[in-house]
Amino acid sequence: MRKIDLYCEGDCWDPNVWSATPYELATTLKKLGLLHNTCNVNPIENESFITQYLSKLSYLHFDKKGVYTLRNSIHPRRYRACEKKALKFYESNSKPDSIITIGHLAIFHKTPYFTLQDLDTNTVLKWRKERRTTYMLDRIPISILEKNKKIQQEVYENAAGIFVSSEWIRKSICSYVSEPQKVFTTGIGHRYSTVKLTEEILRERFENPVLLFIGKDGIRKGIDAVIEAFQQIKDEFKNMKLRIVTNRDLLPKQVKKSINRIPEVEFYSNISSKELSDMYMSSSLFVMPSRFEPFGKVFFEAMAFGLPVIGANHCAMPEFITNNYNGYTPSVNSEEIAEKMKQVFESFETYRKLSKNAISVSEKYREENVVAEMLSIIDKYSN
Repeated sequence: MRKIDLYCEGDCWDPNVWSATPYELATTLKKLGLLHNTCNVNPIENESFITQYLSKLSYLHFDKKGVYTLRNSIHPRRYRACEKKALKFYESNSKPDSIITIGHLAIFHKTPYFTLQDLDTNTVLKWRKERRTTYMLDRIPISILEKNKKIQQEVYENAAGIFVSSEWIRKSICSYVSEPQKVFTTGIGHRYSTVKLTEEILRERFENPVLLFIGKDGIRKGIDAVIEAFQQIKDEFKNMKLRIVTNRDLLPKQVKKSINRIPEVEFYSNISSKELSDMYMSSSLFVMPSRFEPFGKVFFEAMAFGLPVIGANHCAMPEFITNNYNGYTPSVNSEEIAEKMKQVFESFETYRKLSKNAISVSEKYREENVVAEMLSIIDKYSN
């Protein structure tokens, strides 16, 4: 039986790391009896507070707008530190048959490795040069991004395979690697089993619509447009509510004021996994018209509960949201979003169709199915 190591910049067994992607992947591989070792390559994990503080100083960047930290392995020095820790772990432990890394973490010359990417630096550079906002990545200097792209490309060229979240990212990577045939769109799996939708559940959701928005980075995820759209249509529907899950501290004052003055808005910040499941189950429609979205795993989680989804008409979202099939992809414009919200609830037959199709789309991206596809590729390309 094949032995697979899993490397991540963070604890693979912590469901709060990387939207639970490492945790779900590690859990599934372990269940299949394939997981050999896991490695946290974070160079300052488990170090003393003083050591962590001093280490972070080397990743600070100073510009006219202030001081900020270059996150994760985007900074070349940070990447080299992660690589050093990864290779030290590799040399100190028994060897696996294959390796999966969450992100571009290291080059393993003696063992075939496969890297899982939701976003590549080339895509970020393209958006930045077109003067389109990438939000959390906007303040990183172009020079640093260019260096990181070279590192990332080197990792890709030496990899046995590259797993990517979407066709959008696959096409970007294929445009500059020498072997585009080894780039595979597998998606990123989610943990939820699809629910059984009864007529009673569907009727309750349709007659008492609850719109759900989930996104830590609220403005990037389109929370302002969602609130404006909701205000435009809420009085046309009996008992309509908007449920928001986000980090309040990251919201502009105007958005906070809007939330506070609309009685039909329910606001949540930190919720447990059980509360999240309950929230999906008791909602009617998922809305997240993100302005910049590498993948959007939360869409598939929502669809697993039979929720139609509204995203946006760019990035990867049109790949898995088909208009009038399982949801809609308007532009990030409150009037367009409001119109699509209304279309979801224009008739019970429409709502039932969108809900059942959402479950069908979600099934493809269940963790077990995504891992099965990865394993078939690993078996083929590890030799």
